[in-house]
Amino acid sequence: MRRKVIVLGFLLFQILYQISGEKLSDYYTAAVVEYSPIYIKNDVKLTYEKNTDEYINYIERASKQNADIIVFPEDGLASFSMPIFHEYNDWTTVVPSSQENYIPCTESRINGIIEAVKRLSCAARDNRIYVVINVGEKRFDEKDGTWHYHNTNIVFDRIGKIIARYRKVHLALEGKYESSVPPDLVTFDTDFGVRFGVITCFDMLFEEPALNLTRIEGISNIVYPTAWLSEVPFITAIQIHSGWAYGENVNVLSAGYNKPEFGSVGSGIYLGRNGIINVTMSTNPKERLLVSRVPKTPKKIETREKYITSQFYSKRNLHTSDIDSIKLKHDHVTWFNSTLVNNSMNETICYGNFCCDFLIRTNTIDPSTYYHAVVYNGIHVFEKILEAGVRLCAVIQCSNETLRSCTSVYPSDTTFSTLKITARFDDYSKIVVTPTVIDSSLIPFQHWSYDEQMRGEETTVTIALEEEMKNVINFGIYSRNFQRDKYYK
Repeated sequence: MRRKVIVLGFLLFQILYQISGEKLSDYYTAAVVEYSPIYIKNDVKLTYEKNTDEYINYIERASKQNADIIVFPEDGLASFSMPIFHEYNDWTTVVPSSQENYIPCTESRINGIIEAVKRLSCAARDNRIYVVINVGEKRFDEKDGTWHYHNTNIVFDRIGKIIARYRKVHLALEGKYESSVPPDLVTFDTDFGVRFGVITCFDMLFEEPALNLTRIEGISNIVYPTAWLSEVPFITAIQIHSGWAYGENVNVLSAGYNKPEFGSVGSGIYLGRNGIINVTMSTNPKERLLVSRVPKTPKKIETREKYITSQFYSKRNLHTSDIDSIKLKHDHVTWFNSTLVNNSMNETICYGNFCCDFLIRTNTIDPSTYYHAVVYNGIHVFEKILEAGVRLCAVIQCSNETLRSCTSVYPSDTTFSTLKITARFDDYSKIVVTPTVIDSSLIPFQHWSYDEQMRGEETTVTIALEEEMKNVINFGIYSRNFQRDKYYK
């Protein structure tokens, strides 16, 4: 009798999936953690112990929800408060390469591995789940007789073995940490049939290794620990991470460090051109563990040589809170060329030889907020360490008529009935082009289309509203031009 019940249950399970048109094997379950690290002043051991305890709790919870993989944020074990100019040996760990086939939980043949790494290896094994963490790594170079330090991601498989080690390439004022030279290009395979690429935070905005993973290696799933510092109007966390996932049409599992007073907040699971499935942009998240089912292969799109129409349609499971308590950085908006938006607008705006077409109509005007149509083709200064090539065209919210005020992020009753922006690129295959869309929650809204059409050497990109929209903070097209990048020495 019991066997009949089991068989009937299995048949019912199969029928339900056949009806839904989905196959269980086409998906995996992912978890990301939005985490606020604990820091115990002058106590390295206790800081790691407390954060490791919290990590293990999240691992156990994710495993109970049948998650196959869980991702933790950048700096989550040591915190931002880790000394960045001294005491590095105390705060860092040796990290074996994947070639060592090393299981920290059960082996002791390699010295210098901290207890936190061993415990998390055991947690991965005990809960049968892939685990991605970020640590400070120390590496002794016998050639020069000194220690070297890296911002490093570790990936454990279901038996706790280290199957990937990735050293962050693009650092941002990170003390003695060194970049990986040559840049690491790290992938790992899983038993559920997905090959993941690994990058960290700032790496997403660069050609290497991010685009090498997506465009050369053909990777369509990315694990992404981050401690992003949000900046309006174009590079807040959810905005830029989901936009990049959309532009490259890859799944991104983004785990963020939560410290809103530093401007660090925001995590999500992004499904390429299938949109956002689960996200938090909250100063005090009620739920810091985000778990969602993810298609192994993002929605198929045509090649870049053909006309493409896509829409951001699967937005759900959103968590937000008081945006005023997030310390947002501000872009140099006064560098842009702009036109103040009135009731309607049909105009081409250029910055040098880069031009964008704007078609705008409004149904309702909120006298407390204003909007500028902006175009820029120049540099963006990141963290006083990098001049980065940027091209953009967008409609952005302002608190008054001046361009200087266009870093506003407040709710607005101005309602757009038409909002269509077109840009043209003659180097499309060499750059990253993404949609940039957020409302007053700092989360991308729905109901817009994004089209790409190649004609000869030129690619035309158009983003347009599909229905009326208010509370718009930013709507447009953002691109990175790597040829203009210049690091300060």
